[in-house]
Amino acid sequence: MATSNNQTMQSPSRPSQDSPSEDAAKDEKLLDKGPPDKRPSLPSRIWMASGLNLAILKMMVKGALPPTIALAIYQSNPVAKEFTTIGYLIAIESVLSFAILPRAKFIQTMLLNTIAVCFGAAVALLGIYCSVQARLHTTPHKPQAASPASGGIEYNSSDSAVSAIWLFFSIFFANTVRASRPQLQFPVIMYSIFTDVAFTYSPTFPTMAYGISFVKRLMEAFLTGFAIATGVSLFIFPTSVRDTFFKQSAGYIGALQGALKAQISYLQSLEKEDMFRPWQTLDNGNPEGETRKPTTENATEPLINSEAQKLKAAIAGIGELHGKMHADLSFAKRETAWGKLDASDIDEMFNLFQQILFPLTGMSSAADVFQRVAERWGWTETKGNALHRSLSAKEHADEARLQWNDIMRSLHDPFQAMMEAMVEGLQHSLYALELVKMPKKPKTDERINGSHGLNDIEADAGVVKPGDPRYSVHLAKQVDHFYEQRKSTLAVFCQQRGINLDAHKLENPSESDMRIRLESTNPTNDAEVHKRNKRQLFLVLYMQFLLWSTGQSVLHLAQFADRKAEEGLMKKRRLIFPGTRILKKWAANALKAKDANAEQAPDSAESGGTAVYSGQSFHTRKDPEHLPATNTWQRVGNGIRMTSKVLGSAESAFGLRVACATLSIGIVNYLEVSHTFFLEQRLVWGMIMVSIGMTTTAGSGVFGFLGRIAGTTIAMCASLVCWYIVDGHSAGVLVFLCVFVFIETYFLIKYPRFTIITLISIVSQVLIIGYELEVKMVGRKVATSNGQPYYPIYELAPYRLACVSGGMFVAFIWTFFPYPLTARSKLRKDLGASIYLLANFYSVVHTTIGVRIKGTEGDLTSKTSPGRKLAKARHKVFVKELTLLASLRQHSAFTAWEPTLGGKFPKQQYDVIIQEVSNILNYLALVSYTSRAFSHDPTDSPDKESWIQDFSRLVGSIQATSQEITSTLALLSAAVTNGHPLPPYLKKPESYQLSAKLEALDSDILSVKHIAEPGYSAFAVMQIASSLVSDDMGKLIDNVKALVGEVDFSFHAISTAQDSAEALLLKDTLKGKKE
Repeated sequence: MATSNNQTMQSPSRPSQDSPSEDAAKDEKLLDKGPPDKRPSLPSRIWMASGLNLAILKMMVKGALPPTIALAIYQSNPVAKEFTTIGYLIAIESVLSFAILPRAKFIQTMLLNTIAVCFGAAVALLGIYCSVQARLHTTPHKPQAASPASGGIEYNSSDSAVSAIWLFFSIFFANTVRASRPQLQFPVIMYSIFTDVAFTYSPTFPTMAYGISFVKRLMEAFLTGFAIATGVSLFIFPTSVRDTFFKQSAGYIGALQGALKAQISYLQSLEKEDMFRPWQTLDNGNPEGETRKPTTENATEPLINSEAQKLKAAIAGIGELHGKMHADLSFAKRETAWGKLDASDIDEMFNLFQQILFPLTGMSSAADVFQRVAERWGWTETKGNALHRSLSAKEHADEARLQWNDIMRSLHDPFQAMMEAMVEGLQHSLYALELVKMPKKPKTDERINGSHGLNDIEADAGVVKPGDPRYSVHLAKQVDHFYEQRKSTLAVFCQQRGINLDAHKLENPSESDMRIRLESTNPTNDAEVHKRNKRQLFLVLYMQFLLWSTGQSVLHLAQFADRKAEEGLMKKRRLIFPGTRILKKWAANALKAKDANAEQAPDSAESGGTAVYSGQSFHTRKDPEHLPATNTWQRVGNGIRMTSKVLGSAESAFGLRVACATLSIGIVNYLEVSHTFFLEQRLVWGMIMVSIGMTTTAGSGVFGFLGRIAGTTIAMCASLVCWYIVDGHSAGVLVFLCVFVFIETYFLIKYPRFTIITLISIVSQVLIIGYELEVKMVGRKVATSNGQPYYPIYELAPYRLACVSGGMFVAFIWTFFPYPLTARSKLRKDLGASIYLLANFYSVVHTTIGVRIKGTEGDLTSKTSPGRKLAKARHKVFVKELTLLASLRQHSAFTAWEPTLGGKFPKQQYDVIIQEVSNILNYLALVSYTSRAFSHDPTDSPDKESWIQDFSRLVGSIQATSQEITSTLALLSAAVTNGHPLPPYLKKPESYQLSAKLEALDSDILSVKHIAEPGYSAFAVMQIASSLVSDDMGKLIDNVKALVGEVDFSFHAISTAQDSAEALLLKDTLKGKKE
């Protein structure tokens, strides 16, 4: 019998004469539970629901400090004298600098922000110079020296027109870059604020000296805000991406443990006779005594097994976390730190995580396999449908279900022991890598003085526990034991089906008596029975091989942890620097198109999506009107044509929308009759809100518009509370402002979707409070020297609300005009990109299998080997697809916010297609992982030949894989992306009957005498996964066809003349009836 180190987890016994009944076991569990736990108090429940912890509280403090410090230092006379009327910008820029970001992300963002502001200053000076020159050349006399914004400067239409043109093209250029490079969101926002403010006041500058002075003070204000945020980020509760990555790693391992427990719960649920849906008789009899009954409502559900749903949810959560960790990996590797693991160690650890994810995902796919088995036998049918089946069919289905129950019971103990070993192996990795603290061991004196002290010492002697040195050696023995035990299990499985194999005697005699119902005690020539036995064998091999592979991957992680401990890396910290190659790679790729997460692209997070760069080949198309350039003149011509291509792109269209929306408000500043009103009422903040809040889709526009109005309203109320609760005393106002920003930062951290809304709320609050403190510090005379009248806070706060609301409304209008950029069209195009990435992934997997079968992978430790390059390509596309699928699910939920004109949006069809793409991705990843068993060295001498070499040579002699799936997926991608119908008569790629073709070439190659070979089990896994891919490809084609339609030539084809004649006859008949 398989044993386990964790004595507290007992394996449930299968029904036999020697084991208690399930009812008795349930009664035992009820007795063990004891009295019910006391319900937590209301404050405790609120605290748990909020998700607050010490780390989040530190980040909330960190987010509240920059604006508080910025406004506090403005209360100093030298600072107030230096910045005068633009001091509030210091606090605003300190907020927008995002001091709560981890160190590497913050430094990169701050570097780009600084470059953007410097570039904005240069553009502003050039624009001011042009506007001043326009004034000088259109004014008959030189204007008198006056304050730039005092109103003493005569209005000049040429000056205003030049400033407006510079503002338009500046915003257009910046937002075109913003749309094409999502990772530059915050630098573009900084640039837009700077140029908005600069070109608002440029028509009031009589000479260039005034313009230079204004830009200098404006730039100093921005950089001072950056400096405050930098100080807070680096010195107040400093955090690094490495710390975040290690916390995510601890969560990742914990999620793996949860998925393993969900996996074993699901497999144990298959031991019950109602494993899916019980056959029901007229009296609703239920052999298990369960009260669960299928109803009409859930009759169409694919699974009612709650354990399977929990397993799928656990695997989906791990996949989403895997994508997030991949986004943080590059930052963690390039970070300078005082730690223990360097960049190569972090990279290796993440790769080991991925090696666990692949087989574990394959294990979860067993639920899909059993679902197909259930549908084939009718186990999921309702009572009404079941009555239509014959009695013999019902009996065969019952017999097959009971046989599977017995098979799963026979696998219970070894699977349970292996799962427990893997959970403990993962726990050891947590301890050895110091991702969590190891529990303290009781002192020797305490254990001896205890009532069972001596027994405890004796019990602990020789017991290896997670965290002990070289625990991986113990884990390796458990994995090897499972591998050897599976041979005996398979031998008994075959013997029960009339196939005699030599099986080694097991340690527990009860293991040799597996109660599997026999089809026949003798070998049968029935082809159908043979196929059924073969399918059962392949599915058992599927589960055993993937469980063993998962154990091997967990073992590799534990060995990695022990190796680092033995090398002494975990004993003390050291200064870690990123390598030169990593920094060069970062500098070369900083401005290239790439993926962006919610921290880099907050408006993408608000719309429910994540920016994922699908690759150059998805965007670049061959020009059917031009051949490739062959000389210098043609290449120059291509460069000229590139300009029109950029201007005609979707990114350029978005930049044009933002520029038009900005100038829709800014035009008030450049007209003679209204420019004074614009300055007095501070409408420049309406322009700034357009630059911050403009989104690429209408769905997020509706949500963002309502959210921004609500956020600004909250900011207005909070500002009034901050001011009047302390009667306008500066110290008290700053304290309450810090408290309110502290609370608002919680939503910034916990709900990334509300990033822009929360930022606008904080900025509005800082703007209102900052202006009132500014007036209180410098006096009304200085505060109104820029032409803006003074307003008390009870008037200023509603004006700010109206200003922001107006800006948001203009942004909302230009999101729909001249045609809406709908979230639904964005979802469709992203779904097309997802199917394209799936085609790319399949193509790489196809090539990988061919290379492994031919034995031409090369040295995987060499970066130039084919196998290493293919592995890098597979990993890159796989993570991109995972990230995009998670984004698509969120994006699909966001379509409910978009106004609908006409028919309903087919959201259900989109969700089904997204799920099918996700399933195919998991199956292909499993095929790629499993094909590693076919790797071999073709140069081995004949005396070293093994079954795997014979198998590989035999598979290599036929075309084992096909690129037909790649072509079909590329076709589906183009149809979804462009909204074009599919070509007629498109069929799914046929499943490649590899086993039949191999048996035709060599009848012995797939004989059951080879089932102990790892390659044989790998072949079984690939066969099952390939059949799942084929089935889901058919469903994917049908759903895409239902979504985009199919070209129909039936009225023009000669072969359908009869149908056309029937249609004409029907038309004549209807015409006669009408007459």
